[in-house]
Formats: sequence, structure tokens, C-alpha cells
Amino acid sequence: MRRLDELAQKRFGIPELILMEHAGAAAAREAKPLLPRGGSVLVLSGGGANGGDGFVAARHLVNAGFEVRVAVLSRPRKIRGAARTNLEMVRRLGLPYEFLPDEKAWDRWRGKGRGFDLIVDALLGTGLKENVREPFGSAIRWMNRSGIAILSVDLPSGMSADTGRPLPVAARAKVTVTCGLPKAGLLKPEALACRGRLVVADIGLPRALTRRKGPWSSS
Repeated sequence: MRRLDELAQKRFGIPELILMEHAGAAAAREAKPLLPRGGSVLVLSGGGANGGDGFVAARHLVNAGFEVRVAVLSRPRKIRGAARTNLEMVRRLGLPYEFLPDEKAWDRWRGKGRGFDLIVDALLGTGLKENVREPFGSAIRWMNRSGIAILSVDLPSGMSADTGRPLPVAARAKVTVTCGLPKAGLLKPEALACRGRLVVADIGLPRALTRRKGPWSSS
């Protein structure tokens, strides 16, 4: 999927901003049925593209009349590209957000994480290759203990996209909205305890890339 994203941008000229917009809008669309009228949402975002999807979802959800708060587990300077553009939109819309770059900041903040109807998990995506670091591990464990329904964007944070196993902890989602195509790990038995209902969202990748033998294929 990372290769398909790259080809969509370089070969077909589809900006990352558009792909991110479709991903975040799909997450927001699936979030709405999980919420009461005027319900409240906590968007937990990382500093990468997965976090950018979360910023888009936050914007769509507030436009739909929900109360939205964003917590960003990153330092501002580490957020770049399309994710930074979408964070700027969040700022201009006046959505409440704050940066929680380390474990101490997370520990101070987590007491505020009560009373939400839904958590949008946009912390970690397919780039995770090793065990989850802090403060992400603490945030994932907090989500799982909170009793609040979780919607994960692309895959549950902390899950290996290849094996479906936690590294070593993963969000336990009620719904996972995966982008473009399902990641291999999501289809493995190991993923069933964490992924919840799986929704595959069309993010606008050209059909030439998503068919079984596209121009990206080596066979």
C-alpha cells in the first residue's frame, strides 16, 4: 500500500492531500453511526500520515455537528506535508487541540480523557516496524481500558500491518476503516481480537493500481 500511494502521487499526479482527504472523510463517515446526536469525539493523532487522516476526520466530524477534541502525540516540528496542512485547517477552524510529545505530557493530559462517546485512533499506521514506543504505548493501553468505543484509521495502532500481531500492544477497535486495500495483517486470525468490523475505504487510488496485476506489480 505504501508503494501504491507513492505511485498514485508520482505516476498519476494525485496529491497526498487528496488521498488523505478521502481517508479521513471515510473514517468520519463510519464514525457517525457510532455517535449519539451531538456526541463528543476524541481524536488521538500521531505526527505522520495516519495522524493527518485523523485531522481530516476531526474536521468532517465537527462540520457534522459533533464536539471534537484533538490530542497530538508529537512535537509540532515533526508534522510535515499534507498532515501539517490538515493540522493548520484544524487550527483555523478553532478546534481544541494540544500537543503531547512525551510520556510526562501524556500523563498530565490523560485525566482529561473522560466523557467522550468515541475515540478516533489515528496514532500509528503501516510504518510501524518495531515495538511501540512511549507515549504511544501508554495511550493505547489507556484507550483499551477507557471503555470508550474505538474507531481505528487504516489499522489499530500498535498492530503489525504484515502479521496482525500487537507490537506488543494494539488498540482494540470496534471498527477499523482501512484505506485503499486491506493490509495483509488485518486478514490474519491474529488480528481478529483488535480489528473489530473491517471497512475498506475507497480513497481514490486509480484502478490500474488496485487490480491484481497493476503496473506496480513485478509479475
